[in-house]
Order: sequence, then C-alpha cells, then structure tokens
Amino acid sequence: MKTALIAIVISTLAAGAAAASAVAPITPQAALGYRGKCVAVTGVGSVREDPQRLGVDFDLDGQDSSFLGFIPRGNEAQFPALSSMAGQQVTVTGIVEFYHGRAEIVMTSARQLKAGSSGDEANGLTSVGAEFQRYNGPSAVCG
Repeated sequence: MKTALIAIVISTLAAGAAAASAVAPITPQAALGYRGKCVAVTGVGSVREDPQRLGVDFDLDGQDSSFLGFIPRGNEAQFPALSSMAGQQVTVTGIVEFYHGRAEIVMTSARQLKAGSSGDEANGLTSVGAEFQRYNGPSAVCG
C-alpha cells in the first residue's frame, strides 16, 4: 500500500514538473530578450522577399515588428505552404539571433513553422498553445 502511494506521488510530481517546464510561445516583442535561446514565437505572419539578403522574410505582426523569421535562399522548398500562412496565426521556432536590431530566427526546416489553427480550442487550449504542445515546444526543433 505504501509503495503504491509513493508511486502515485512520484508520477504526479513528474507530470507536474513536465507541465511546468513547457514554456508557452512568446510574442514578437518578447523575443528581443531571448538572444541565443531556443523559443517559439507566435504572431500573424506575412511573407516578402528580403530587400538586403538573398532569401525570404517571414514577419510576425507586420514588417515593422521586432521579430522575423528568415528563410535563406535554397531553403524555400522546405516551406511549400509558406504563402498560405500569410495573414494566419503562426508559430516560428528556433534560436533567436539579431539582424538590424530585430530578433530573428533563421528557418531551414519546415518543423520551424507551424500554423496556429488546430481546432483544440474546445479543450481549453488556444490554437497556438495546442500546436506548441503537439510539437513538444522548442526542444523538438532546437534539440
């Protein structure tokens, strides 16, 4: 009986610790404080050719926001649905770097970009939160 009680307590604590370690996606503005960290950033996406580098900018919350995802030339094929995500709630995951004062995640894998619409709102999860949990957060991308 005592062993069963200890097992229940340990499994409950482990489940609580796992839930506490799951970090929710952050806003584009908050990404400025996470240089060198692996995070998931959520916002409304827009797509444009980068005017200064060879590649595609995936801005979250507008071209003038504090965050963008950058897809270097040659990696576009990894993101076949990129244009369909424009105007949609999305999550970009990776290690935050900086480019011209903006937080940036360089995107080379489709796993780094997820649409925010998952249909899990009925379970009490926002669509982005549900996607984040489904893909195990940043650790699934950043290793």
